[in-house]
Amino acid sequence: MRKATNKKIDNRTATSRNQSAAIVCSHVATGRLPILRAVRDAPTMPEDSGWQFLCASGEDEDPSAAKIWLVCEVLDYEPSLALFIECPYGTVLTRDSETSRWEVSVKS
Repeated sequence: MRKATNKKIDNRTATSRNQSAAIVCSHVATGRLPILRAVRDAPTMPEDSGWQFLCASGEDEDPSAAKIWLVCEVLDYEPSLALFIECPYGTVLTRDSETSRWEVSVKS
């Protein structure tokens, strides 16, 4: 698995959807665990995609240890997410394992 470069993000580079920012849990960012859950909330800043990519392992997660990746870096790391990256806010993607199919739902 490829590790993201944590490039600096600003309003100029965030104009392309895949150049916008996403939150990645520390377990995924360090390559320890795969992405098993993705949630898209409404963005809070222009460069924010609204996406959070999580391991859903049940392990304790320190929010301050989360990383910011570009969406294109997330797609390089987990190409199966490309089909869903344009889903609307409120979308939740889950799967049981790295080889399972993504299940799509909407936050209630």
